[in-house]
Amino acid sequence: MRWPVAAVLGVFTWALLSGNAQAASLEEIESCLAANVPKKSSVLTVKLRSRHVDGLDTKHQARIYGRTREGRAETLLCMAEPLDVRGLAYLLRETDAGVAVWGYLPEKHQVIRIHASAAARRSRIARTAISYDDLRYLPINVSSAEPGKVTESVIADRKVSVVQLSPPPGEDALYARIVAFIDQETCVPLRIEFYETADKMLKILKADPAKIQRTGNIRMAHAMSIQDLKQNVVTALRVENAKIGEDLDDSIFSPNQLQRNHCRRLQSSARTAESLER
Repeated sequence: MRWPVAAVLGVFTWALLSGNAQAASLEEIESCLAANVPKKSSVLTVKLRSRHVDGLDTKHQARIYGRTREGRAETLLCMAEPLDVRGLAYLLRETDAGVAVWGYLPEKHQVIRIHASAAARRSRIARTAISYDDLRYLPINVSSAEPGKVTESVIADRKVSVVQLSPPPGEDALYARIVAFIDQETCVPLRIEFYETADKMLKILKADPAKIQRTGNIRMAHAMSIQDLKQNVVTALRVENAKIGEDLDDSIFSPNQLQRNHCRRLQSSARTAESLER
């Protein structure tokens, strides 16, 4: 059985619907989580704080646009703060040939194509614990994974269903396997472990159960952390604002628009809209 991996991963667990009954089987978990994925689009404003093993402490603000079009995921990450990364952008689109990733470097006014090799895909975004390839696992992603057995455990006094996942045979995937610890009350993953090999853990995502909130029909973890064990960096992520189900223009997900410093124009428009709403 192939299973929408986005429903389990949502790398940063930004949008997952609440469940009513305890999930006791793969089918029940699948149904509960699949309903969480935004059917149309999501626009998230997030703040990131990364602490490095060398003592460096960095702060960033970003906006993430995501949608599913004709069954394929499209994601745009726009870096807004600090000033030296403003306008930096990463675009990810699923294609017939696999996942395509582009980046825009504002200081060079240049669009680059991120190579599909594992080394390039592991490159971190603005010194955070987030890699290019991690963008694949945003909630609107329609990639698939093979589920394994389901067991039960407890995290922060909450019962969780533990689901083992592995990429489908023949699929080019950065992680050999993934283990998701899904809160049985809300269907939000409270912990996700990403393994580089069968036994070597590469990253850990942890969501704060106390920061799970509802946006429309969707449950959202508004605070979480991503730890890169290889690079010794931890990024705390906080969702400042979330909009689900908006109509997003095709130009948002166009590589040609990146060349026109599209992210800065989008952010300017968003700030104007937010001011009008207030």
